[in-house]
Amino acid sequence: MGKIKKPNGLGGALELFLDVDDPSPYLNLEFVFAERHHQLVPLFFSKPIQVAGQKFIARFKTIEHIDQASEWAGSDLYLPIEQLPVLSSDQQYYYHELPGFLACSPEGRELGSILEVMEHGPMQWLVVQRHGQEALLPLSDEVFVRVDRETKRFYLHLKPGMDELYPFLFEK
Repeated sequence: MGKIKKPNGLGGALELFLDVDDPSPYLNLEFVFAERHHQLVPLFFSKPIQVAGQKFIARFKTIEHIDQASEWAGSDLYLPIEQLPVLSSDQQYYYHELPGFLACSPEGRELGSILEVMEHGPMQWLVVQRHGQEALLPLSDEVFVRVDRETKRFYLHLKPGMDELYPFLFEK
């Protein structure tokens, strides 16, 4: 869902990064899970998330001072799958859905199995495996063609040169 960026003020508020297309469904949550020491810890909001320009400011019930808030900076934020907002189109998807899908060209040529969606900085990548080898394929609106949940296929346009970089994806 996002990340806790840093404390905001002295009273324990935290600035959040929400890695979502539309933040509005997330502004009135009751709680989120934050990763701390490799465990997910529930944090309950004491107020709805406030929007201040491009910033999202959160206040949690158990964090009341900047020193407490500083301990949470950098923590990843998660929601239970059943609490994720319903997608407005069958051609939208959540990253957690894609592992196990088959990556395909727009014409339907099978490229390989999607193992995971990897986020690196501002970029997202599909980790695709075929013939025991892995390829990193960029994931963006420009390459996305469509998703078929029924057949578990994810169609995308590959950028020019990918056939040279990953010839195993194109072998029969």
